[in-house]
Amino acid sequence: MVPAFFRRSALALGIAATLFPGAASAQKPPVALKDYGQWESLGFPVLSADGGWISYSVSRDNEENELRLRSVAGREEAVLPFGGGPVFSGNSAWMAYRIQPSTEESAALRKEDEPVRNALGLVKLDGLQESRVDGVQDFAFSDDGAFLAMHRYASQDDEGSVGRDLLVRNLLDGTEMSFGNVGEFAWSEDGHLLALLVSAADKAGNGVQLYEPSSGVLRVLDSEASDYEGLAWRAEGPDLAVFRSDPDSTCADTAFAILAWKGLDDDGPEGFSLPVFGREEIPPDMAVVPYAPLRWSEDGRTLFFGVQGLEPKPEEEPEVTARDSSTVEVWNAVDVDVIPRQKVMDDRIREESYLTAWHLAPDRVVVLGDEEAEDVQVLGGGERWGLGLDPTPWEADGRFFPRRTDLYRIDLRSGEKSPIQSGVRYFYPGPAGNKLLYTEEEAFWIYDLNTGERVRVAEDVPTSLVNEVDDHPMPERRPWGLAGWTGEDGSVLLYDRHDVWEVASDGSGSHRLTRGAEDDVRHRYARIDEEAEAIDLDGPVYFSVFGEWTKKSGFARMASGAEPSERLVFEDRSLGWLQKADDAEVYVYRSEAFDDSPDLFAAGPRLRNPRQLTASNPFQDEYAWGWTELVDYDNPVSDARLQGVLYYPAGYEAGKQYPMIVYYYERVSDGIHRYRVPSERSAYNPAVFTAEGYFVFMPDITFAPSDPGFSALACVETAVKKVLEKGVVDPDRIGLTGHSWGGYETVFLATHSTMFGAAVAGAPLTNLVSMYGMMFWNTGLPETSHYQWSQERMVATLWEYPEAYLRNSPVMDFPKLDTPLLMAFGDQDGSVDWHQGIEAYNFARRLDKEFVLLVYRGENHSNRQKANQVDYHHRQLEWFAHYLKGEPAPKWITEGVSWREQEAGRAGSRR
Repeated sequence: MVPAFFRRSALALGIAATLFPGAASAQKPPVALKDYGQWESLGFPVLSADGGWISYSVSRDNEENELRLRSVAGREEAVLPFGGGPVFSGNSAWMAYRIQPSTEESAALRKEDEPVRNALGLVKLDGLQESRVDGVQDFAFSDDGAFLAMHRYASQDDEGSVGRDLLVRNLLDGTEMSFGNVGEFAWSEDGHLLALLVSAADKAGNGVQLYEPSSGVLRVLDSEASDYEGLAWRAEGPDLAVFRSDPDSTCADTAFAILAWKGLDDDGPEGFSLPVFGREEIPPDMAVVPYAPLRWSEDGRTLFFGVQGLEPKPEEEPEVTARDSSTVEVWNAVDVDVIPRQKVMDDRIREESYLTAWHLAPDRVVVLGDEEAEDVQVLGGGERWGLGLDPTPWEADGRFFPRRTDLYRIDLRSGEKSPIQSGVRYFYPGPAGNKLLYTEEEAFWIYDLNTGERVRVAEDVPTSLVNEVDDHPMPERRPWGLAGWTGEDGSVLLYDRHDVWEVASDGSGSHRLTRGAEDDVRHRYARIDEEAEAIDLDGPVYFSVFGEWTKKSGFARMASGAEPSERLVFEDRSLGWLQKADDAEVYVYRSEAFDDSPDLFAAGPRLRNPRQLTASNPFQDEYAWGWTELVDYDNPVSDARLQGVLYYPAGYEAGKQYPMIVYYYERVSDGIHRYRVPSERSAYNPAVFTAEGYFVFMPDITFAPSDPGFSALACVETAVKKVLEKGVVDPDRIGLTGHSWGGYETVFLATHSTMFGAAVAGAPLTNLVSMYGMMFWNTGLPETSHYQWSQERMVATLWEYPEAYLRNSPVMDFPKLDTPLLMAFGDQDGSVDWHQGIEAYNFARRLDKEFVLLVYRGENHSNRQKANQVDYHHRQLEWFAHYLKGEPAPKWITEGVSWREQEAGRAGSRR
C-alpha cells in the first residue's frame, strides 16, 4: 500500500497540464497569507553508505522545521522535530543529528540570558529507536561506526575554560567514556584511534592523548604547560601531527613547535619533533605558525606547514602620545589594494605564511615559498611537485584589470623553482601532480611538471572552449570550464558550450564524449563520488544535461570513454542533486517544476522506474496555482537568442486580461522550472505574485558595450510587446521590479519607457557617474574596474567616455520619470552605496515625482531581519495593488509618515 502522504505522480501531473494547465485549479482558491506558514522546503539529502536510508531537512515559513529519516526501499519513516545536520555511521547502523531549540524556546532562553544550545539526536536504524543527549556542540562517528564521540559545550561556570567534556559512546553496548578539557578531537581515517588535545584553563595536564576505545587503552603522547592545536591524521595511515605553542617565545606573537608520530597502531610508534627555533633551514626571523593547517604527504614522509616572520617582543612599552590615538586612515593612490580591501582581507593577510616541507627521514626542512613564489600549492600526493604563484609583477595591472600571476614549478624535495608561464589568468593543476593546464590568449596549454616541457592542446577541437556568448568585455574570455582529469593526469575533460571533450595531455588529440551540440543540450560532469580525485573513463560516467532552449533537464551516462553518452532521463522540469550511495548502486535525485513541489526519487544505475521518496507540500492540490510558458522574442541588441518565462496567475480564466509584473536581471529563463515557496520573507516571489492575480514575466537580456541601460530598455520592451500579442495582459497595468542590477534596470526603464504603470527597485544603482568612484564595501574593492569589465560593461573609464555614463544614469532622466517608483535600501548596504537611493530621493523630491524611499536600518544589500523581510513583502504588494489594480493606497504611499508616527508605531517603542 502506498503511504497516504504520497501525492499523485509527476506523470499524472504532466498529463493534466497537457490537457489544460489551468483546469485542475480553476475552482480552487489561490494561496493566501494565512496559508504560507505550512509550506515546506527540502534540504539537501544525505544517503547512508549502504543506500538503505535517506535523511533530509524540511524547513517551513512558520519555522516549525524538522528532519526526516526514511527507508529508501521500504516505508519506515521518522520525523525528527527541529533536527538538522544528519550524519550516518560508516556501517549504516546509526544516524546522529543536531537538535536545535524551537524559535519559542530560543527566545525564552535569550530573555532569561541563558545560552541557546543544541542537543544531539541519535537513531538506531534497525527499529528506528531514538535517543537524545543534551548540550552537545559537535560529534563524529568512528569510521567503522562502532563508536560516537560527542563534544559538549564549554561550562558556563568556568569562563576561562578552553577545553570541553567529550563523551565516547560504545554503540554496541551503550557504555561511555568521559574526558575533560578536550579542545580538539579527531578519529583516525580507519576510525579505531581517537586523538584528543587537552586544553585546560591553567594548562595543567595539557597535551596530546590517544584513546583506543575497543581496548580502553589511553596513551599520553605529549604533555606540557603549552597550548596544542591543529590535529592532523594522515589519510593513508595511522600517522598524526599537531602544533604545540612555545610559552617562553621571545616573539611578540606565539611561535609553535610541531610534533609528529608515525605508526600509532604499533607497539613502538616513532616520534618526531620540530623545535620552535634552531633549525638552520628556517630563517632566524621566521617561525612556525598554525595558520596553514598541517598536511601529510600521501606516503607519510613529509609534513607541510607555514612559516612567517615574527616580530620580537619589545624590551619596554613604547611611549604613547596624543597623536598615536588618532583615528586617521592613510589612503595613498599607490596602494595596490585599497585600504577597505585591506580591512576585509586583514585576517587573511595577517595569516599569510610561506609553505614549508619537513621531510621526516632524513630530517630536513625546506622553505618552499619566498617573495618570488609567495603562494605555493602542494600538487598530487605531495611527494614531488608544488605550484608557486607570484602575482607581484602584475599588481599594478591588477588594480584595474582582472588579475594575473606568474607560475613556477617547485621541487618539494629541494625547493628549487623553475618558471612555467608568466601572466596567467586561468590554470588547472592535475590531481596526480604530473600536469598543469593553463590558457594563454585563449589557447590551451599543458605543462609537464616532470619534464618541464609544454604542449599546446585542443587545437583539433572544432568548437570554442572559451565562453563566446558571454558579453562581458573581459580582456580574456573565460574557459567554459573543466570537468576534471583522468588517472595520472593522462587527459583532461574540457567543456564547450554543449559538450565534454577529452583532451590528451601529450597533445596527441581530442575527442568528444557527449552529443549535445546536435540538439543544443548542455552536458556537464556530475560528480557522484566526492572522494574520487580523477575521472575513471572505464567505468560509468554521469552527466547532468540541460536543453538550452527547451529548458528540459536530466542525466546522461557514458558506459566508457570509447562510447558516446546515453541520456537516461530528460524531462520538461528541473532535475538535479544526483548522488550515489558510497557502497551500493543506489542513486537519488531531485525533481521539481514551478507547479510541482520538489521531491526526491531513488533508482538504480540507469535511473529507470524511479521510486518517489518524498511528497512535499501535498496540500498544494487544495489551491489554485499558476504555470509557466516559454516566450521567444527578437533580440534588438545582439545576435544572441533570447527567451523569457511567462508565469500564469493562479486560477487563470481564459478571455480575461490581467495585470503583469516584469522581473529581470540578465539571463533568468533557465529557472523556468524552479519551484517557489510562497513566503512573506522572500521578495520578488512569482508564487506570491501569481497568487495575487498577476502574470509574471521574466525576460532575458543581453548587453551592448557601454550601453547597459539602453540595452535593458530595448530587450525588455521588445519582450513585453511579444507577451502583449497574446491578449492576456492588460497593457495599461504592467509593473516592473528588480533588485541590485535588476534594480538599476528597473529605475532606467521607469525613466525611459511609457509602458509601465508602477515600479519597485531594490538596492539599485541610480547614478553611474557618482557610483563609479565608490567602493564595493562588502569586498573592499573599488567600483572602477567592476564598471569597466564586469556587470556594467562600460569598457572605457568615466573620463574617456563621460557621455555614456551620463546617458545610462537613470537619475539624469528623472525629469521624464512618470512611472510611480518605490525604492528600497539598507543603510548598511555594502554592495551598492545606499547614497544612490538618497540621490534618487532628493532628485524625485525636487521634481515632485511619485516616489517613495524605504530605508531599512541595519540591513546590507538584502534584508536579513525577519521583520524587515515581511515589511518589504507587504509594501511591494501594496504598491502594485494600488497602481496596477486600483486598490486604495495606504497613507505611506499618498501622504508619507512622520518620524514621530514611525517611531510610535514601532514594536518596542509603544508606551
